[in-house]
Amino acid sequence: MSPDRSSTTATLPLQRTDERGALRGFTNLLRKELATWTRTRSGWIQLLLWLAVLNGLMTLPLVFMRELFAEQLGSPFTAAIDMFFNLAALAPSAGVVILAHGTIIAERQLGTAAWILSKPVARNAFVLAKFVAYGLAMLVLALALPGLVAYAALSLEAGAPLDVVRFATGVGMLALGLLWFLALTLMLGTLTSARGIVLTVPLILLVAGDMLIMLWPTLAELGPWMVGRMALLVAEGGPLLSPWPLASTALGTAAFLAVALWRFGREEF
Repeated sequence: MSPDRSSTTATLPLQRTDERGALRGFTNLLRKELATWTRTRSGWIQLLLWLAVLNGLMTLPLVFMRELFAEQLGSPFTAAIDMFFNLAALAPSAGVVILAHGTIIAERQLGTAAWILSKPVARNAFVLAKFVAYGLAMLVLALALPGLVAYAALSLEAGAPLDVVRFATGVGMLALGLLWFLALTLMLGTLTSARGIVLTVPLILLVAGDMLIMLWPTLAELGPWMVGRMALLVAEGGPLLSPWPLASTALGTAAFLAVALWRFGREEF
């Protein structure tokens, strides 16, 4: 499932750039990170995987088990849109954690990071290039393109085009949650070399969200755990109940990145 990240920047030649300052070398490093998705089969494999997971399961209420889902949830349409947004709130976030959890650790352990940073490359650029590359790839392959397929299928089921702005807003809210988990994963990768910790902590937070909210109801306003439900409500035409989960998720993403940049800036190579 995971593309080979450990040697990407080592095997592709660096190109001379004119960048300076805290982001010196960012464009160069981003190009190398994205090459793993665009110059190999990894991008196509990921796209097919997410289409199968997010859109393939929608065929159950829309095609194969219409009567059963209609009895349980009122209509095949309701069952299908609920299934898509519930899965899209969990699976892509879990996927980005699995894909990204070893990227910084591997390059530190293999010496690739030290080699890259011996060039005119800023440490901030090293971390941010990974965040942008993983984030962009997963947002396109695991949310945007499956979202287009879901929109077309749901519009066909409804007999008329859905409100494209509301549907896109819902998918965009899911993207915010995905970036929160990506930033958390990269931050942990700068704080520890234990892959198990970097992998399990975000996954536990992802799957235990409902339990955490039951124990500490305030968390419903302070993280990404309610974003999926809010995205579904908005896509179905309902109101945005509260802006705080979105705002706190965005602030949390920025805070995780800030810690990652601070810690990696003090890494000894």
